[in-house]
Amino acid sequence: MNPPMHVRLRNYFVDAGLTGGLTTQLLVWNDSGDLSEAFIVFRPNGGSNIRNELGAEYYVMVDVIGSKGSNGAADSAVQAIIQRIQDNPLPNDCIGYIENFGGIPAPVLTAEGRLVYRLQFAIKYGE
Repeated sequence: MNPPMHVRLRNYFVDAGLTGGLTTQLLVWNDSGDLSEAFIVFRPNGGSNIRNELGAEYYVMVDVIGSKGSNGAADSAVQAIIQRIQDNPLPNDCIGYIENFGGIPAPVLTAEGRLVYRLQFAIKYGE
């Protein structure tokens, strides 16, 4: 069985070097309490019907959560992710076609002062 699409996307980001300096997590953000630690969280976010032998569209939400006081680093990580996806819309056979949708939303701040970007990706995949 193939891993779920949000796991495949995480693996691709790790292999592409897009998670450097970020603690990678799946499904939910678990704050370590260390305000100098930055995170990236991958989770499923819906998509089209998934049927055997047919392609489907998978939505994956990727949260980039910066460390306190490092807004520039969080923004740079987001820009690098978007650029990589634009430059490589067909990264490998495990993902298929990927595109960002919704652009880069306005970041929000956590109560602790961490900058959070919530990026969405549509992945078209079928075997």
